[in-house]
Amino acid sequence: MFRACGEYSETYKTDMNLIRTRWQWIALALFIVGLLFYPQLVSSAWTRFATITGITIISVIGLQILVGISGQVSVGQSAFMGIGGYFAAISATKFGLPFPFPILVGASAAAMVGVVFGLPAARIKGFYLALTTLAAQFIFEFSVVRLPADWFGASAGLAVASPVVFGFQVNTSIDYYYLTLPFTVAACFSGVFILRSRVGRAFVAVRDNDLAAKVTGINVTYYKVLAFACASFFAGTAGALLAYENRLVHFEQFTLFNSIWFLGMLIVGGMGSILGAVLGVIALRLLQEFLVIGGPHIMNLFPGARYDIAFPMVNVVLGSTIILFLIYQPRGLAHLYRRSERFFHIWPFPH
Repeated sequence: MFRACGEYSETYKTDMNLIRTRWQWIALALFIVGLLFYPQLVSSAWTRFATITGITIISVIGLQILVGISGQVSVGQSAFMGIGGYFAAISATKFGLPFPFPILVGASAAAMVGVVFGLPAARIKGFYLALTTLAAQFIFEFSVVRLPADWFGASAGLAVASPVVFGFQVNTSIDYYYLTLPFTVAACFSGVFILRSRVGRAFVAVRDNDLAAKVTGINVTYYKVLAFACASFFAGTAGALLAYENRLVHFEQFTLFNSIWFLGMLIVGGMGSILGAVLGVIALRLLQEFLVIGGPHIMNLFPGARYDIAFPMVNVVLGSTIILFLIYQPRGLAHLYRRSERFFHIWPFPH
C-alpha cells in the first residue's frame, strides 16, 4: 500500500520503519490472513505450488545476499541446497533427530561447505569466482553417488520420513504448506534485517568497491566469506525443507540448471533487494506453471504441431523473459514497484 501524497517521514527512525502508515498495517494483516487461508481456497496442486515457491524464495534470498548485496558470483546455489537436503535426511533417518533439528543440521552443514568455497573469494572475483562455485556444483553431483550408499543412498537417493511437529504427523500438501510458511516468512525478515544491519552495509560497501571498503577499515575477506556462509545457510534450509516435502533427497533434484534459474529469478526480480528476490521467484514460477498447464492447449491452436515441444518451449519462454528484462528492465520488478510507489507518493503533482 503506497503512501499518500504529502505524507513524509519526520525522523530517521520513522523513515526506516518497514510499515509506516495505518493502511500499510491493514494491508499486511489482510495479506497474512490470505496466506493462512490460501490452502482452503485452492486445489492441492496449487497448494504444493505455493510450498515449492516458498522453498525457492528461501534459497533465492540467500543468493540475493551473496550476489545482489555483497557483489560476489555463484552458480552453485543448488549444490548447497543439496548438501542441506542430504545432511538433513541423514540426521533424521540415521540419527533419529526430531524436527526441526535436521533443518538446522542441514543448514549448518551447507554453511560450512559454503565457507570452504567462499575462501577463494578473498583472492579472485568475477568469472574465476564463478568457476569456483561451478566446481562446487560438479563436485556435489560427482561425490554423492560415490560416497557410501548406506549414508547417502548412492544413485537411489535417501528416503525421508514425514516429520512430526508437536506430536502431529505432517502428511498432506496442506500440512507441508503450513510447515514451510514460517520458514519462508522468517527468511524474508532475516534477509531484510541483514540488509539493514551493520553487516548488510559492509556487504554493500564490499560490492561497490572492495578497495575503498578495505581503506575504511572493513575486513573484506571476512565479509566475503560471511556472505557465502549466509547464502549457503539459506540454501541448506531450503534443501532440507525440499527433502521433507518430496520425502526423498536425490542429487538430480539439485542440478546446475536450477542454479542458473535462481540467477534468472534475481535478474527478473531485481538485484540488491529482498523484495526483488521474492518478486522474481513468484513471477517466474507463475509463468512456468501457466506455461506447463497451458502448453498443450496452445499446441492445439497450431495444426500439425508436435506436442513433445511443449516442455522445451517453457524453457525458451522463460529464457526469453530473462533476456527481455536484461535489455529493457535491468533493475527488475522491484525497481518498477519503487517507481510506482514514488509516482503515487507525489500524485497528482508533476514533481
